[in-house]
Parts: sequence; structure tokens; C-alpha cells
Amino acid sequence: ALLPGSGRNNKIEKKWRESRGDDFIEETKQSFYLMDTNRDGVLSRKELRIALYSYGVKLSEEESGVVAGVADTDSSGEIDFDEFLEFVGPEGSTDKAAKQSLLGVS
Repeated sequence: ALLPGSGRNNKIEKKWRESRGDDFIEETKQSFYLMDTNRDGVLSRKELRIALYSYGVKLSEEESGVVAGVADTDSSGEIDFDEFLEFVGPEGSTDKAAKQSLLGVS
């Protein structure tokens, strides 16, 4: 299976590639791919919660809803790679992004 965003040259990916570099984009794609356990190309709230748990971030149902809501910018109920990149990009890592969205701190 292809990693998310493979072969696409979209504005969001380009922005973060210029800001954080190729390694950051590739690592973020790998993280997204590993989190997307059913390989449908998007992260469900449950997939995000399980992935964060594996990073040591234990969230309640309510907290996971807050994090997913912050990441799911189009309110589709799922997080696509562009949304995930925008979520993770400012903090540089998934666990820091989750803490920022919950606590307002990195």
C-alpha cells in the first residue's frame, strides 16, 4: 500500500516540507500509515486514541474527542493525512500536538 500523500504535491505537504524538511514529512507519513490500522487512508477517533496510547498519551473518551476535534478541521469525523500534518506540524510530534490541543502547552 502507498503511504498517504504519495505522489501528491499539495500545498499543505509543500508548506511543511519547506518548514520542517523531507525527513519530517516522511516520518509523519510513516506514523500516519501505522496509525491507520484498517488502511482506509483516514484516521478514526479510535485509531488516533489507540496510537496516542502507544505513544504514552492516555486519553479519556472526552479527551480523545477534543483531540480528534482539533485535528479534524473539516468535521468529517475522520482525519486525513493533510489534517494530520496540520495537527502535528506546529509541534513536530503527535504526542506534543495532543498535549497542546488538550492543555494549551507543549
